[in-house]
Amino acid sequence: MPELHPDILIVGAGVVGLATALKLAERGVSVTLLDRQQVGREASWAGAGMLPPGNLANAVTPEARLRSYSHSLWPEFADDLIARTGIDIGYHICGAIEVCSSETQNQLEQHATEWQHEGIRIERLSAFDVQRHVADLDDRFDIAIYLPDFGQVRNPRYLQALKAACLQRGVEILEHTHALDIRQKDDRIDEVRIGNRTLHFDRICFAAGAWSSSLLQPLGFTIPVKPVRGQIVQLQLPFQPFRCVIELGRRYLVPRRDGLILIGSTEEDAGFAKHTTTEGVSGLLEFAKSLIPSLAHAEVVQTWAGLRPGSPDELPLLGHVPGFSNVFIGAGHFRSGLQMSPATGTILADVMLGQVPAISMDGLAADRFPGAQALA
Repeated sequence: MPELHPDILIVGAGVVGLATALKLAERGVSVTLLDRQQVGREASWAGAGMLPPGNLANAVTPEARLRSYSHSLWPEFADDLIARTGIDIGYHICGAIEVCSSETQNQLEQHATEWQHEGIRIERLSAFDVQRHVADLDDRFDIAIYLPDFGQVRNPRYLQALKAACLQRGVEILEHTHALDIRQKDDRIDEVRIGNRTLHFDRICFAAGAWSSSLLQPLGFTIPVKPVRGQIVQLQLPFQPFRCVIELGRRYLVPRRDGLILIGSTEEDAGFAKHTTTEGVSGLLEFAKSLIPSLAHAEVVQTWAGLRPGSPDELPLLGHVPGFSNVFIGAGHFRSGLQMSPATGTILADVMLGQVPAISMDGLAADRFPGAQALA
């Protein structure tokens, strides 16, 4: 049976697995990356690519630290990927407007206060200012805040660039590896069989998104990560009617430079059923028209759904898996996997190589939930 001997095996080739593999390969580590299907075709591909700002100097919460760390890495990381691969990943600072309904005005004020405490630039917009940014916005949205440092990236292009950069660095990528025979001996996992191949390695990292729980549970470690379906509708207009992201609560409109607009997103407890529904799509279209009435005339290009890896606090489980000497995890990012991928990949590379991450890992440990434990 043929054998491979990477230093590190990563199970899951979404945005987290790819970013981690790249960061490891840049440090001279040999990496093999496995995925149950084609690289980057699950939640990573399905998202809208929104990149909220951060300020690491004032970041207090685990979410703010991870978001801010990624925000600080994105410009150089994006430039480097483009230079290496020639793939335009669509990274740019587009700004974002948070609007509110009469029921959510207090929530908007709370967000504004939180952004200010973190030292993030915001502008409070009057009705005139709102129309200046988005001329077609329904005039009932006359209170808003503007985040000038909010960015975006095109998910499919970003994933293509990550894959290309990994291959350039010598990462081996094995796709469509459905049946993994994971062999455990004492507190180590150092052998995985796939078909007629056997992989031996020093360390293994599970970055399989919503599928991470099912992979780890047979090994005696339970984590509360489950799939949360999100549906998105893509519209097309012959022109770009607005340039900034528009957010109302947890739903949004994301304009692309080529006239495409993404409407997102639902949050549904539907197990692993990854399909769109009439209710989900119609709800998103009604939402879009309620913000920008002229979108009623836009062409619907396509619809899709993805399965976000949701955790109870909507934050990832990162780092060492307790009960094992060579097992690590990077899963549970929920809506934030793509935006936090530069930081997550760097942190996981640090931890697996015995280095201290640049930010505190408090609130991100793999065993922070009462139900997450290594079983005897």
